[in-house]
Amino acid sequence: MQWTGSVEALGTAIGGVAALLGLGAVIVQLRHLTESIRSAARGATYDVGVQIKLVLLEHPQLRPFFFDDVPAPPDHPEASQIASLAELYCMYFQELVGQGLNVTANNRAAWHNLVTSMYRTSPPIRSQLTHHLEWYSVELRAVITRLQAEDNSQEARTLGSAEGSDIARISD
Repeated sequence: MQWTGSVEALGTAIGGVAALLGLGAVIVQLRHLTESIRSAARGATYDVGVQIKLVLLEHPQLRPFFFDDVPAPPDHPEASQIASLAELYCMYFQELVGQGLNVTANNRAAWHNLVTSMYRTSPPIRSQLTHHLEWYSVELRAVITRLQAEDNSQEARTLGSAEGSDIARISD
């Protein structure tokens, strides 16, 4: 009778160890699955960026509207293409912001710098986001709202210092 109790205890211990090993294997598999999903999402995000760049390679005349702070006149012959490309960039930015949790801090900072830089150097992108910000995710809206506030603050400081110099000239 005593040896059956020992065998039973040993069986329970082995069952417990097996259950823990099984749980560990499931956790490892879930981590691999999570990383695989994140990797696929990052890859899809990069693919969208590449596709946009290919459009600019095919139509280099559009590049200044996105990188050189050149406004697109409403009667521009490619106004529709420029507006569509601005929409694509905004959707791309939405993906970048949404994928921010799936990349390293350095990559997240680089993506933020890209969104910030393009927002500041592209009148069509600024226009799209100003007129249709509600079309985009809460996360992208937060980034753009912060950028708009920074720009407004900068404009106010610049205007204030210009007014101060005008006052100084008047009092001289």
